[in-house]
Amino acid sequence: MISKPTNSVARPVPPAVQTQVWIDFDGTISSQDVLDELISRYARDDSWKLFEHRWQNGEIGSRACLTGQFDLVRVTPPELDVMLNRMVLDPGAIALFRLLDLHRVPVVILSDCVDFFIRRILRRYGFAHLEVRSNTAVFAAGGLRLYCPHENRDCTFGAAHCKCASMDALGQPDRRSIYIGDGRSDLCASRKADIVFAKAVLVGLLEAEKIPFLPYTTLHDVAATLSAAWQAGSAAETPNSVEECRR
Repeated sequence: MISKPTNSVARPVPPAVQTQVWIDFDGTISSQDVLDELISRYARDDSWKLFEHRWQNGEIGSRACLTGQFDLVRVTPPELDVMLNRMVLDPGAIALFRLLDLHRVPVVILSDCVDFFIRRILRRYGFAHLEVRSNTAVFAAGGLRLYCPHENRDCTFGAAHCKCASMDALGQPDRRSIYIGDGRSDLCASRKADIVFAKAVLVGLLEAEKIPFLPYTTLHDVAATLSAAWQAGSAAETPNSVEECRR
């Protein structure tokens, strides 16, 4: 399925050589939300739902939400290993990463998830080389303690990971940004991007702010849209290139 612009006219996809891609992990690269699975399965009681409700309502930021939820988690390393081994990628993730690699497009994973969770899952699929910027955690007191090395004290959203600041820190100024996400934590970063691919909760948030986006169901849709745009761009450049050679 080739994604069609929603809400207002989306900007055309820039050429691959002018592009950088930022992508969420939980529910975007991974089919399941890994943190939701961890917390719902291993929290000692249901009070984690209160943190979730307050975050969804905008009463607290993701840092306060996740810190409170992680304090409730009781999990051992072997239990965590079993859970992570069950996590799978979106059906189109492999195709998308291969496409980006083919066109040498820089890609960074920006996530509120935990770094070693993400790398553990990606390694099984042969994508351990991908750059990851996320939260981290350590085992402590029978559970996990969350650390947020990429928080921003000036972030008005109280994010555990300020994805906007990460884009500023890691972005290449000569490239235009494509953002791919699905949730509330992706909204601020989406505002900074030139092109946004969105699904699930992120769709409603972007519609409310009248920010144009391209809807997708799986990352196959994203890969198909980018591939079609970049192939069309290459085809358009070919006659000129041939003519230049003749001259």
